[in-house]
Amino acid sequence: PQANPNLVDDLIEKFSALWAAPQLAERVDISFSARFRSSLGNCRPTKGEIRLSSALLDSPQDVFEEVLCHELAHMAAFQLYGPAAKPHGREWKDLMQQAGYAPRVRMPRSLVPHLPKKPPKRRPRWVHRCPICQNSRVGNRPVFEWRCAQCAEAGLAGHLHIERIDRASRDTG
Repeated sequence: PQANPNLVDDLIEKFSALWAAPQLAERVDISFSARFRSSLGNCRPTKGEIRLSSALLDSPQDVFEEVLCHELAHMAAFQLYGPAAKPHGREWKDLMQQAGYAPRVRMPRSLVPHLPKKPPKRRPRWVHRCPICQNSRVGNRPVFEWRCAQCAEAGLAGHLHIERIDRASRDTG
C-alpha cells in the first residue's frame, strides 16, 4: 500500500458507513511504527489512536486492509457500544463479519514477511552454590528450599548461596 493516505481514508469511510459509525472518520488518528515485533497493530479507543506496523506497508494490500479493518473494528465497537465492549468480543466479531472478514485475532506470520523477528527471550538463570564444598546447581529461578546434599548428609545445614547468572557472559565463556 505504500502509506497511501487516500487508501486509508477511503477504507475508514467505507467501514464507517458499513458499521453506521459516522464518528469513526472524525475521531481516529492512524500512524505507523517500526517498533512492532509480534503484532501488526494496536488500538487505543479512549485516545482515538491506531498504530500499525510499518511492515504492513510492504505487505499485500488485502493483508493491509484486513489489519486496518481489525483495528478500526476495535475503535467502532468502543464508539458504538461503549467501554463494556470486550476487545475481541461479540460486538467486535460482528463488525469484522459485516466487513467480510473472519474475526481472527492472529494473522499468519507468512503473510507479513517483513515483520521484524522477535528477539528470543533471555530468562535469567540462577546458580545455587554451597559455600562449604562449592558444589553448585543451576536453576531457572531461585529455589530457596534446595540444600547441598553432601553437606546435609554430613550433618551440616547445607544452605546454598544463590546468585543470578548473566546469560550473555555464560553463553560466551
